[in-house]
Amino acid sequence: MTTKSVLIQLSGSDLETLIFDCVDKAIKLNQATVTAPDEIGGIELARQVTRLSAARIYTLVSERAIPHKKRGNRLYFNRAELLTWVEKGNRKQVGNNE
Repeated sequence: MTTKSVLIQLSGSDLETLIFDCVDKAIKLNQATVTAPDEIGGIELARQVTRLSAARIYTLVSERAIPHKKRGNRLYFNRAELLTWVEKGNRKQVGNNE
């Protein structure tokens, strides 16, 4: 495979504009992949996010203690809601008298 070399002359301000445009495009592309839409899934998603067993998740669902949706006999979980639920579960540290 042969490559073709091309020499381009740009002024300082044109080069600066080109670099800023490329960096801006890369940042926007990265943000688009990082902020994916809400993921909806079943028990496997809940297990992955919470790291709890399926039996424990079913118990929490029956107690209505974990965010979920039910359609017919199927359970659905939203990743963002589960992450928020896990984050709210923080406990205060004991023995920290500062």
